[in-house]
Amino acid sequence: MQGYIDLSKHKWEEVQLSLSSLSGLSLVVYDPSKHRPCTPVTREHTLCHLVHETERESLCQNTFAQQVDLAIQTDQITFSRCQANLNYFIIPIRISPEISYAIVGGKVYHQNEEYLRFRQDASQWGLPQDKLPAALETDEVTSSEAFQEIARNVQTLGTALLENIHLRGRYQSKTAYLTTLLQVSNQFKDAASLTDLYTVLLNTLGILFSLRSAALFHQINKRGAHHGVVAFGEKKEQLLESEPLFDLLQQGIQREPFLFNDVTFDLLKSKLPADITSCYLFPVFEGRNSKTTLAIFDTLLRTEDTEMIAAFCRQAGAAVEGLELQSQLAEQRKRMAALCNLTMMTDSPLYLDHLHSSILEHTLQLLQAEQGSLMVLDEYKKELSVKAMRGINKSVYEMFNQRPGEGIAGQVYQTGIPLLVQDLNQDPRIRQESRPRYRTASFLSVPLRLRNRTIGVINLADKITGEVFSEEDLQLLQAVGNYVSIAIERSELYEKTEALKKISITDALTGLLNRRYFQERLTEEIERSRRHRIPVSLIIIDIDNFKKFNDTYGHLGGDEILVRLGQALRNYIRAIDVAARYGGEEFTIILPQTNKEDALMIAERLCREIERNETLQKKYADLPHLTVSIGLASFPDDAETFEELIRNADRALYKAKLYGKNRAVPFSTDLFS
Repeated sequence: MQGYIDLSKHKWEEVQLSLSSLSGLSLVVYDPSKHRPCTPVTREHTLCHLVHETERESLCQNTFAQQVDLAIQTDQITFSRCQANLNYFIIPIRISPEISYAIVGGKVYHQNEEYLRFRQDASQWGLPQDKLPAALETDEVTSSEAFQEIARNVQTLGTALLENIHLRGRYQSKTAYLTTLLQVSNQFKDAASLTDLYTVLLNTLGILFSLRSAALFHQINKRGAHHGVVAFGEKKEQLLESEPLFDLLQQGIQREPFLFNDVTFDLLKSKLPADITSCYLFPVFEGRNSKTTLAIFDTLLRTEDTEMIAAFCRQAGAAVEGLELQSQLAEQRKRMAALCNLTMMTDSPLYLDHLHSSILEHTLQLLQAEQGSLMVLDEYKKELSVKAMRGINKSVYEMFNQRPGEGIAGQVYQTGIPLLVQDLNQDPRIRQESRPRYRTASFLSVPLRLRNRTIGVINLADKITGEVFSEEDLQLLQAVGNYVSIAIERSELYEKTEALKKISITDALTGLLNRRYFQERLTEEIERSRRHRIPVSLIIIDIDNFKKFNDTYGHLGGDEILVRLGQALRNYIRAIDVAARYGGEEFTIILPQTNKEDALMIAERLCREIERNETLQKKYADLPHLTVSIGLASFPDDAETFEELIRNADRALYKAKLYGKNRAVPFSTDLFS
């Protein structure tokens, strides 16, 4: 709180006027800390008005200020005489070690001769003689004895009155401060986050108590440094960047509501900014794994101030605890959701790439970790391969694929024993050269077991909260590992099944659908056409002069032509179309929802694209251009059954060959009439 109060708000001017009237003297209260009066002068002497208008004014003020400082230092009434030979006294009044006032009074002559000496020198000051009386009246002279007696009476009354006013003012200020703090503390419950609460707390204290610098620091665990959450005042940026070790200062903070330290060596040892001269520490909140402390720097506080701040911090601590509980509940809900997602993976097999990433993401969320990797044994290379990771560049991590028995993950895989490390630098199980580089010194490595064998390892490091991993975390990760192993096995089986299915419906050479599956799809499309009364067209493609390619380049060259044509067809057809290898050098394309006219446009475009395809033409430049002949038919215009549609498309292909090849011919009954 502010030391000096505004006397004008406590009717001191009326009190001063009464004292001045009773004593018959000029009076004023002076603030030594600012070297200026707190109140206007009452009954100021006429000569003082005249002197104020001359160049002697500044000299008069300087001399006066020096005399006030002397009286405050000696703590004794000082009697002195100004340049106009006027006698005055200075009464020092000490309210507290930090707060002092001075009552300055008098401005009288003890003898007429004192005035006459001043009048004689007045012309040197620029004061005309005609403005000064020739002599003083009897009632304008106060004897030295009477003057000293009046000074002692003013001291008694003035001290009592000033102390009373100051005490009343302090109580009023304290009441106002407490009211403000109470109102603010009632708003703590409405804070949306800890940062919002801390900001309100710090700004309120900073403004009310005129703090030069302050910050709220959060300590993650009892061994870790504090880091600034919010800061206030002159050293705001420095404090937010520092990580002080308050444990070196606060041996007594558990027994007292606050701790004060102004020992330079202690402050430097605690890694505080070098220009900090003092530090108050107030505990705000201490949970199971975290601690929040208010630190106030370079500000001297009264005992009553520290009491109010300590009480305010306790109120804030209760609100912090509530927000911490809300945060923990929200985190628990997230962890439960992550656990549910992990267990659901065993019911819905995913492709392995997606599964590995999902497993790691949900596990990191569940264990509140920042870094992690999922490693699975590569059966062919006989090494642990990184399948998913977070926190390290994958290309870098893949350089360190480990064989069973090598490195930390390799040892965990080989032994099948999980590894919990709470302090990497102190754990004798970790060799120096094997120590990974993590933000914290704690990590987990758990084998993924499936029945009696190990299929991989999951590694986690760097808890988001900065805490170390616990036995509970290890048990949870082991439980998760059981689900993960099952999910990986199911997905591997799913992918193998999908691969076998793909083999059963695709042509081994071209990768297009095979003839059997083509027939199934064509049957389905014809049935759909019947139900919805929409057309479907069929294209049959035959490579022109394919025998020449085989005779010239052999069967391997012929196979390459088939492969490249298959790739070209995949690029040319629409997403809804179905391309297949029908047999030998023949290919088919099913065109759903396509009538004969549109099918003919597609077929003719295919002929032109294949003829212009550089990939197909360049390698066989010594032979005629690779071209194709196409026959097409549509359902229901050209056929009523599956067999009839294929037969008529094939008959149209025969006509395309007959008419000179490298063309598309639609089926028509006129062709065979």
